[in-house]
Amino acid sequence: MDRESHSTGSDEARLEALFKAYRAACPDPEPSANFMPLLWQGIEARQSVSIVFSRLARNLMTAALALSILLGLVVSFSGSHVGQLPSESYVELLAEEHYSQSLDYYDPLRTTPATEQH
Repeated sequence: MDRESHSTGSDEARLEALFKAYRAACPDPEPSANFMPLLWQGIEARQSVSIVFSRLARNLMTAALALSILLGLVVSFSGSHVGQLPSESYVELLAEEHYSQSLDYYDPLRTTPATEQH
């Protein structure tokens, strides 16, 4: 039991010495009439950068929302003027287009009799 109180006292003494060394290394600033205004100037200077970025982000988000609404309206109004959709399926239209394009690459076959080739 005596040993525990001795180590506890030693720990408390070491902690008190650590606090004294800390107080000596970092003294309290002297209070003055400009303490609070200078403190608030420092706080506001750090916040000014974040305020600029938050305003920029809000403005960009508003512009993106307005642009998306505008594009949505343009697409919806332009879609109403298209008219009737074809009755054929998309695959059938692609197959027909492929067939018509593939004919462009074939030349008609011309044959000449062997007697005329000389």
